[in-house]
Amino acid sequence: MPDASENAGASRPEFVFVGGHPAIDFANTLLPLPGPGIEFLRTWSDVTDWLVEANISRDSPLDVLHARRSEALKGVLELRLAWKQVLASLIAGVKVSDDFLARLNGLLAADSFHEMLHRAGKRRFHLVRSESELQSGKLALSILAHQIAVFLAEANLSYLRRCANTESCVLYFYDATKNHRRQWCSVAACGNRHRVAEFRRRQREVR
Repeated sequence: MPDASENAGASRPEFVFVGGHPAIDFANTLLPLPGPGIEFLRTWSDVTDWLVEANISRDSPLDVLHARRSEALKGVLELRLAWKQVLASLIAGVKVSDDFLARLNGLLAADSFHEMLHRAGKRRFHLVRSESELQSGKLALSILAHQIAVFLAEANLSYLRRCANTESCVLYFYDATKNHRRQWCSVAACGNRHRVAEFRRRQREVR
């Protein structure tokens, strides 16, 4: 269990947003071995910061009483672990388990909101969703569950990828490129390292 001390957030590395969808970026907040071994969500403040930087929440009721922050953080990390296991299963061609769907649906059912129709000019309208009635940890779980549910409902799961650098990278991404041939989490990172390694390999072969 990560240290729940809020002081830990001061040295937290910059969040990584290469997944192509907030649900995938959420899974990528933990980079276990053989990756760099980085935990981005070590405190509750890390969770709320990530939700804001991921542009999926600007809700102020995400704050949690200090005594309950550890419990709230644990709930988010448990959801992330289950979600990462689902992603690994999908990459392997295994279907999403009924248990995970039930877990998501339980989190979605806990939320309560309404929609109202607003005018957008003389002949146009748009729906406005009210703020959630949930707060703190339950609100964060609902937001994350919604993103995961949207991804599963709308994404073409055959375009879900893990970075081709399987030796030292554990990042997932959704390949939304036109030809769907994306291999790397980042061309500037793993893609460039691969090109350099291939160049050095060819040089050795020539010598």
